[in-house]
This record gives sequence, structure tokens and C-alpha cells, in this order.
Amino acid sequence: MKEKVNIGIAGCGVHAQIAHIPVFKKLRDCNLIAVCDTDTEKLERVANKYNIPRRYSDFQEMIEDEEINAVVIATPNYLHMPMTVAALKYGKDVLCENPMAINLKEAQDILKVSRQTGKKVAVALTGRFRPDVQTLKKFIKEGELGDIYYLKAGWLLGMEEWILSDWRMDLLKSGGGAFLTLGSQVLAIALYFLEEKEPDTIFGSLHKKEPGVDVEDTAMCIINYKDGTLLTIEVGWSLLFDKDFLYCNIFGKRGGALLNPLKIHKELHDELVNVTPSIPAKNLYKVACELQAQLFIDSIRKNTSPPFTAEDGLLIARITNAFYESAKKNKMIKI
Repeated sequence: MKEKVNIGIAGCGVHAQIAHIPVFKKLRDCNLIAVCDTDTEKLERVANKYNIPRRYSDFQEMIEDEEINAVVIATPNYLHMPMTVAALKYGKDVLCENPMAINLKEAQDILKVSRQTGKKVAVALTGRFRPDVQTLKKFIKEGELGDIYYLKAGWLLGMEEWILSDWRMDLLKSGGGAFLTLGSQVLAIALYFLEEKEPDTIFGSLHKKEPGVDVEDTAMCIINYKDGTLLTIEVGWSLLFDKDFLYCNIFGKRGGALLNPLKIHKELHDELVNVTPSIPAKNLYKVACELQAQLFIDSIRKNTSPPFTAEDGLLIARITNAFYESAKKNKMIKI
């Protein structure tokens, strides 16, 4: 068993500063020894704040550092695949932000190189580690809600809640709009609850509030599963409303559940009973980030598979790829 894992993080943006840098800095089983960002002023500020000794403005130089065992990719979407592949080829295990790639071909390339090099790719499907999601997953897995036949999920953001980076509105850098950026996060949770089922077809629609922009700001889709299960996803980041909505509603033959906040009802003796367990009042996202990081480090130290791999990222890429094809052709597409 490896004693401690030396980590390097690529990207010093807001997400890295919230979800990765402080978490990996606290873990006892790893050493956060390097950070990388092309913005040298931000790089120095973040590295000094967290006392990280090695600072790289060139990603190539960081992955050539032989003392680094694993790399976290927290950069814009279009850099996920090339950085992940490069790190794998230099013998690094990788934790890559979701979406793992901006299209299906890129996702397939990551999986191929991971298998060729024997190095791990974990996808940061952080929402799956939330305590409420883990609790609901247990109810579903144990059959408490019966067979799940309908799931609807979405992430709708008011304009004031979502600050768009320049790269998010550039198709070449983002790879897509609201569906790729927000939809991949919603899919991560929805597919987790339906992981025993196989998606079959998708019909997608998108809307661009401004006709001259490259990417959509609102999108929705209907996914049909081979067993008849129905999944709907809706996302948007420019709604004229005073708050945002992040939800996941699940309906089974013996009960139903809502996320955010968690509510679970099931049928008992011909009555609908509230069976919602108590979840500790903690920052759910922080707890999820901590668990995700610990399990990634554990998989390296113990040489086991990380909890969510490139195969999980590939499924999300297959669905997002089919979504954009469906929206473009205005017809149902096989996934």
C-alpha cells in the first residue's frame, strides 16, 4: 500500500478553490504538492494561501514532475480530455471534473488510454456522494420504493445565480451550452439512481435566448429506457427568476422520493407513509467533496478501482452527444 499520494491540481478557479484544493490539503493520506494555472497572479495567490510549494504555469511541466502521483483536472471543459490523456501517458492517475469530455470521441479516447496505460481515471460525479443522495440510493437499491418507472430532474438557474465565464459561451471551449455544463451534473445523479437500467432513445430540445450566441441557455430532454422507464431532464442558466431550482423527483411502484430537500414516502398497508430518515444538518456539498477525494486517494493507495470511472463518464458523453444530435435533427435518437 502506498503510504501517501502526492497530488497536483490543474486549475485554480473558483471550483478548485471550493471543491478540491482545501479538501485535498486536509487529507492525511495525501500531500497536495503542486498547483497549475496559466494565470500566474492567481496561481501565486492560491498557492500562498494554501502553502502549496510547487507552482506551474505550464501543465506539461507539472505532469513531468516525477514526484507527483496523481492529478486533479479542474479546468474548462475543452481541456479535460487533452490534459487527462497527457497525465495518463506520464503515469499519473487522474480525477477529472464532469463532463469528462466535450464529445463522445474524446470520452472514448480517455477510456482507451486509461486501459493502455493501466492508470486510473475517476470522474468527479460529486453529487453522488451527497449524504441525501447516498441515503436515497440505498432505499432504491433495497427495493423500498419498488421498481422505478419515472424520474424527472433539473437544474434551473436565475441570471443572478450563475456567473458565466467567457469560455462557457465559446462553443470551441465549452463544447456545448447549458445541457453539457449543467445537464452533465444532473445526469450524474439521475443515472446513478437508474444504473441497473439501460437507456434506449432520447429526444432533446434547446433554446438560445440570444440568436447570435454559440450555445444554448435552456435545454430539456426525454430519455426512454429499454424497460419503459422514463427520465426527463431540464436545465437553464438565464431564467428571469429570483432563485434557482435543483431537483430530482423519483417515482416507483411502491413509493416516491424528492431530493433537495430529501423526502421519501412509501406505501404501507394501503397508506402512504413518510419514511424520510434524518440527515445531519451539514454542508452536503462539502461532505460530498471530502468523501470523493478520500475514495480517490484510497483507490490509489490500495490499487483498487475508483468509485466512478471513465466508463461512467463515457455514458454521460453518449447521452449528451445523442442530445445534441437529436436537437439538431429535431427527432428521436438512439443512445
